[in-house]
Amino acid sequence: MTLPIYADRLARARAALAEAGTDALLLTPGANLLYLTGFEPRYSGERLLAFILQRDGAALWITPAMNQAEVEQSALPGQQMRVWMDEEWHLPSLRDATAGLKTVAFDDETRAAFLLDLLAIAPEVRVGKASGVMRGLRTCKDAAELAALRAAARTVDETIPEVLALCRPGRREMDVEEALRGALRRHSPESEVAFSIVASGPNSALPHHHTGGRELRHGDVVVLDYGTRLRWYHSDITVTCTVGEPADPEVRKVYRSVWEAQQKALAAIRPGVACAAVDAAARESIRAAGYGEYFIHRTGHGIGLDVHEPPYLVAGNEEPLAEGMCFSVEPGIYLPGRFGVRLEVIATVTASGVELLNAPSSPELLDALVG
Repeated sequence: MTLPIYADRLARARAALAEAGTDALLLTPGANLLYLTGFEPRYSGERLLAFILQRDGAALWITPAMNQAEVEQSALPGQQMRVWMDEEWHLPSLRDATAGLKTVAFDDETRAAFLLDLLAIAPEVRVGKASGVMRGLRTCKDAAELAALRAAARTVDETIPEVLALCRPGRREMDVEEALRGALRRHSPESEVAFSIVASGPNSALPHHHTGGRELRHGDVVVLDYGTRLRWYHSDITVTCTVGEPADPEVRKVYRSVWEAQQKALAAIRPGVACAAVDAAARESIRAAGYGEYFIHRTGHGIGLDVHEPPYLVAGNEEPLAEGMCFSVEPGIYLPGRFGVRLEVIATVTASGVELLNAPSSPELLDALVG
């Protein structure tokens, strides 16, 4: 990203502050700070490192001395800086930086201790959530962001055949996961492996199973959910396969039901459609197949600088889809103690409908022992 991009984002953030009637944003390390400034510290931890943007244009960094050099590399011309030493702690700098402010929108992921510090030294300040200001800035991706998301999506798509081939009887989930991560690093050395889940047999019925020591068996269903981070932007994909012919005779029916639900959801995506309507399309399809009570999560989540971010494809969210929104489409069916199936791709809203950033999910159940 270039300096003009960040200058434009800061201007849009000030306009959003004015519209919200909020005096300032206070952002700490995380996706919001990265979006507005391009800055991501190596580490700050319990030390307060913050960027304060006022709607009148003033911008100020509060930084520990140990982070000063890296902050200076990212600060734009005209941005002020307050540097504090460990022996003095951050309270004086925080007090000075917020003097005269009546309303401050705090980063949603800021440590509660920092918020409590502000309320203790400036009890007259009213605080709100930065997401109310930042959401409108980050939800619709620009051309550069879409290019980054497409590149990240390719890093996972390219590994699918190799990852499927890892699923063999006798291998532990953790062995498959380790090899999966190695495959991701080989295919895209510049990417970080953001997360991975390998869930086999009855574990596949747990949507966020913690990869463990269970050995894969012939006939198992295996859910593979993994993603990378490339140039700050994330990928996220879920593939479901079997190790040979499925042991449970209902697997193929469930797989087809999930795939059809995903297609119904994708077909519903276009500008102006409510997020809830996309969820409803997938949910009704699964309900009609007889598995409604086993679809136990929303249909999708936004993706970008965070793996999970707005918009959310969930019942009750009447936010209309808009061009540039990016999100997962990942219906699933989970039969406790037996198996689960989930299929996930990343999609973006276009002027006329939808574009998949990933290769389409296979309409047929994949057998890891074939091919």
